[in-house]
Amino acid sequence: MAEDASLEEILRDLLDAPTDHPIFIPYLSYLYAGVRSLFNVMEGYAFVGTGLDDHAYFHLLQSNYIKQVMSRPMGGHLRVLETIPDVAVRDLRQQLCELIAVEIQDSMEVQVTEGPYTGIFGSVVGIESDHALVLIEMRSLRAIKRLPRFLLRPRGDDE
Repeated sequence: MAEDASLEEILRDLLDAPTDHPIFIPYLSYLYAGVRSLFNVMEGYAFVGTGLDDHAYFHLLQSNYIKQVMSRPMGGHLRVLETIPDVAVRDLRQQLCELIAVEIQDSMEVQVTEGPYTGIFGSVVGIESDHALVLIEMRSLRAIKRLPRFLLRPRGDDE
């Protein structure tokens, strides 16, 4: 379910969370030139942002998808949610991006994941160690931008 990106949607539904509530599954797969590539930095984990009612998080345990919610006992049947610092989740995101960066190849279609070109698609026209030269074409712009490879995600055949 992580592979086909349906796990995030299922978790969002179980939590009754809005579409902009942060959920991060440290896993990515894409199909490019007929080959599926899989990346994960912490298999079996999903990270959900704080801010929902505590009961929503514990409600996840009633599904077949979640085995445990990070929490600690407070006496009796009470449990308190544990949190992970944002910096730790950002580090996991960074590790995943760095794994993917190695896969960026010349003439690959990519999507920019961060920075001023977030969400824009382009074509790699050159590789320079940890950067890629990306041709970005929009109605009002046609330019080659030098971008760090870790900011790019391959646009797979299955998108």
